[in-house]
Parts: sequence; structure tokens; C-alpha cells
Amino acid sequence: TVLSRRRGEHELRTLRRDLTHVGRVASMGELAASIAHELNQPLTAILSNAQVAQRLLERGNLDHQELESIPADIVSDDRRAGSVIRRLRAFVRKDEAQRSFVDMNAVVEDVAGLVRSDAIFRNVALAVALAPRLPLVVGDRIQLQQVVLNLVLNGLDAMKDAVERHLLVTTSADEENGVSVMVSDHGPGVAERDLQRIFEPFYTTKAHGLGMGLATALSLVESHGGRLRVENNKNGGATFTFTIPAAEASGD
Repeated sequence: TVLSRRRGEHELRTLRRDLTHVGRVASMGELAASIAHELNQPLTAILSNAQVAQRLLERGNLDHQELESIPADIVSDDRRAGSVIRRLRAFVRKDEAQRSFVDMNAVVEDVAGLVRSDAIFRNVALAVALAPRLPLVVGDRIQLQQVVLNLVLNGLDAMKDAVERHLLVTTSADEENGVSVMVSDHGPGVAERDLQRIFEPFYTTKAHGLGMGLATALSLVESHGGRLRVENNKNGGATFTFTIPAAEASGD
């Protein structure tokens, strides 16, 4: 019946939303050390500034110019820590998808901010090349962040045993009025036997992988009317590219 079909569609949407949310939370688990580092830096600076102010007050020999600069530094570092926390809360929040105009350059920058410390821990040089005047896309910002994050984490994992560790994230506008994001690594590349199956749910080439990161990325890209593909680089490694229709091309 129509009612049972609608109920089934609602349950499927709910299950897809829940699985996507689980994927985001799992990604945050992988980035726990990186996130702790991002928060520790401004918190350490706040403590240091407060201790300096305390010593100046205890000495009684007040340097008014130095004292005036300390509250400004504390406020700045507090805002920096708050920004990290707000980004994390937004990313892991379990909400319905909310479509709006999205700047993919800003999405890539947000993800780069989340993973930069993790890349340093892994001894990977992370570089970002953003195309100027990139068209907007219509989509859910958090879901698009999740796509980029999944691809970046996949690239970092791929270079675990590599000698040359460079990860490049690039944005561009293609000739078909779409916006593309490319994540290129210097790992071993994707074996020929895996190229056709790498986006399948639960299919993984990692010893402890769940096989959901790339599958989730593909599902989210396709839900935005886009496409996701992978190809091996001539000089080693692999490049994952996803393309989302620009706002004008999607009719919005």
C-alpha cells in the first residue's frame, strides 16, 4: 500500500541518516589526538598568559603595557578554542540534512583545519590548492565535509608505509559547470582487482578497516547529484575525485 511504502521510505532515510552520523563520529575517533592537540594549543596559551599576569600582580611592579596585551591574547585564544569546539559540535550533530548554498573551498579549508595536526603526527605534508572564484554548490555542508574528510583520512592511511608522504587536496571548476575536489596521495595506489569494488560497503583493503568510509562518501556524493571516481597516478599513489553540480547547473 501507499502507507507501507511511505513508511518503508521513511525508515530507509532514517537508517541512512543514522549510518552517516555513525561514520562522522567514527571519523572523530580517528582524529582524537589531532583534536586534542588543536584544543591544547590555545588552552596552554591562555594558562601561560594568566600565569604571567598573576606574577606581575604579585610583584606589584606593574607594566601596564604588558598587562593590557594579556587580556587581548586570552580573548583571542579563547575564541580560537571555541571555534574548534563549534566545528566539532556541528560535525557530529545528528540532524536532518539541510541544503543551502555551499562554498567548497570553505569546506576543504574546514577539513584541512581538522586534520592538519593528524597529518603532522603521521609525518605527512598536507597541501591545499583552492581554485579562485569557485561556483557555489547546493548541498548539506556537513555531509560534504564528511566526504572530504573520509577521502583525506583514506589518503593518510594509504601512505602509512610510504617513503614520500605528500597529500594534495585541490578544488577546480570543470567544463561541465561542476565543482570538483581531488585528493591525491603518494601511497601504493589501488590494486587493479580493487578498483571495481573499492566503493562497496564493508569492502576494505585495510587490516582493521570497516569498509564504510569510501562507501559513505560515494552515497553522499550521489545524493548531491554528483559522481565519485578513483584513478592511479602515473608517479604512484591514487587520486580520488568527486564532482558536484554547480548551483546554476543544478537549476537552483
